[in-house]
Amino acid sequence: MKTIGFIGLGNMGLPMALNLCKAGFPLRVCSSKRESSQRIEEAGGKSVGSFAELARQSDVVITIVPADREILALYTEEGGLIDAMRDGSVCIDMTSAKGSTKRAVAECVKAKGKNISVIDAPVSGGVAGAAAGTLTIMAGCEKAAFDEAKPVFEAMGKKIVYTGTLGSASDIKMLNQMLNAGNSAFVCEVLCLAKKLGVDMNVMLDIINDSSGGSYAFKNNAPRCISGDHAPGFRLDLMKKDVGLFVQSAGEMRAFTPLAEFVEQVFRAASNQGGGDKNATYIFNWYEKSQ
Repeated sequence: MKTIGFIGLGNMGLPMALNLCKAGFPLRVCSSKRESSQRIEEAGGKSVGSFAELARQSDVVITIVPADREILALYTEEGGLIDAMRDGSVCIDMTSAKGSTKRAVAECVKAKGKNISVIDAPVSGGVAGAAAGTLTIMAGCEKAAFDEAKPVFEAMGKKIVYTGTLGSASDIKMLNQMLNAGNSAFVCEVLCLAKKLGVDMNVMLDIINDSSGGSYAFKNNAPRCISGDHAPGFRLDLMKKDVGLFVQSAGEMRAFTPLAEFVEQVFRAASNQGGGDKNATYIFNWYEKSQ
């Protein structure tokens, strides 16, 4: 089986890497988080001393990092992953980022004269999906590269979708995140008014979940807002970043998106209030304090 190098053992990355170990892939990791590295070692993987060493030992390098800046620093800087990776290897970036950033990695590969396949493969399904191996994985790249990487994806996800050209998967993920964030903001507004009206929350949840106003965001986020459970799953600051990507892309394309700009302000305000490391549903607290 192909040897995989994995960079980014965070809340999402660690369970994804563990599922690769479980599927039998030889795994290499390089992380400053000793506890995470130890869990990989216990599962049969190995730790290496540097990203360059990891790249040299791997047939496939997977990265899932905070944002676009980290992607470009990892891959394109002098002495980065592209310089260290062998010809014929594959890099799979699973970060939620701009499609143009993934294309910039491929442009750097071409400029350096390397024969490396670049796959853009963001995910959906949250930490629970990462742990269960049931993620939805979107992949934009050359079709031959997708076919080669599919067994790797199947070790981490349940629904694997080929989206077309490089960058298309990240663009689709960005659009999904904007809908998630916008729906979540409306959910919070509705819940705040519901509390003022004094309606029975359980009755309201039962009715709306089977009515035209129901949505994934309402079904999954409303109970957390009502209970006050904002333990980190998908962090608010990550959602703020994803909404920001949408607004940036809209600006670049000269698209009219006034609602998205307001939603970005909501997440920015909630983050400034100290909720950045809490679950994205923490925006409900900002709404409540603004009443």
